[in-house]
Amino acid sequence: MITLSDLATVAFTFVFSAFFENALHKASHYPSSGRLYRWHKIHHKDYPAKRVESDTYIDSSNRLDNGYARYILGTQFCLGLILPTRTFLIFWIQSSSYALFLEHMHQQFHLKQSPWLQYKWFRRLKKDHLRHHVKLRTNYSFFLPLVDKLQNTYETVGPTD
Repeated sequence: MITLSDLATVAFTFVFSAFFENALHKASHYPSSGRLYRWHKIHHKDYPAKRVESDTYIDSSNRLDNGYARYILGTQFCLGLILPTRTFLIFWIQSSSYALFLEHMHQQFHLKQSPWLQYKWFRRLKKDHLRHHVKLRTNYSFFLPLVDKLQNTYETVGPTD
């Protein structure tokens, strides 16, 4: 049976994931983040401001050296040590799903032709992300531009269509 506590965990996990994603992405743009910065910099070399899209997704980084995954898994591990089992399982399933979906959508953002282009919400998020590749200190969030708006790092890119 789903409880009110479960629903609260789902809501909290979504908000946490959106802010965590933004913080990780933002940190990966600063040399002081070390290995994370060096790993993410490869992506911006694959997709520089003058070529933000491609026919097939380009990934010159080592897939097994995903800088974000280390932080996500580390955070999940730490929370697994302190949260009740039911709460942790909800958090783990939802945050893992969020991260996997984000990775898929991020790849789709960089493709010239994506099956997701038929959706207006996708076209808006894609434009926001591609703008990030032109102005690196803007639009860190993938799914929730509100996080960037709250941090004054959101930049609009014009009409969606």
